[in-house]
Amino acid sequence: MMKKRFLSRTFCVLALLAPGIGGAAVTYDEAVNGDFANANLASTGISPGTFAGVLADGINTIKGAFGNSTAPVRDTDVFSFTIPAGYQLTAIDLAFTTLSGDSGGGAYFGIQGGLNIGTGISTVGSNLSNALVSDSGDLLASFAAGPEFGGTGLAAPLGAGDYTIFLSETAAVVGYSMDFAVSAVNPVPEPGEWAMLLAGLALIGGMARSGKTGFRA
Repeated sequence: MMKKRFLSRTFCVLALLAPGIGGAAVTYDEAVNGDFANANLASTGISPGTFAGVLADGINTIKGAFGNSTAPVRDTDVFSFTIPAGYQLTAIDLAFTTLSGDSGGGAYFGIQGGLNIGTGISTVGSNLSNALVSDSGDLLASFAAGPEFGGTGLAAPLGAGDYTIFLSETAAVVGYSMDFAVSAVNPVPEPGEWAMLLAGLALIGGMARSGKTGFRA
């Protein structure tokens, strides 16, 4: 019985010491922050992206919509982001929604390192990767499995640096929400966390000594 109580108290202390889990923070929402840049679709097109921000540790969400080939100017989305030094991108959880039309053939998603991306027929092959997407899933995994239309390739997780994404659809209007999962490459406890850990270990040691004394009684 004493051993069970000791273990129960130990787990409670460790739970209190564990750092809190950060909530999702919207990095960029087209409906709030404005439309992303349109791509230069000329054959040799290279396009800069709207800078969405520096991704933070945890989940960062980017939302928008693109497509509609019947519009005077087709709405494509080009946006850039930064993964800070010491961090990595482990997943891009994509929620894909067809708002109108037929996206059965898949929408084009491309990624390139830097703050520009190839968006023309003769330049998309110079990008890191690309994929035709028609459903929700891990977009980073699709990029890592590709490229489908020429590219140098990439490996997940994605390391620190600047990246640009290009989205295009000719037969439908597509809505999307991307959750970018970012984590430290080698997590190091903050000074305050070390102090809490040491205090917790001292408390556990005191509980152990108290438990032994009570057991003898």
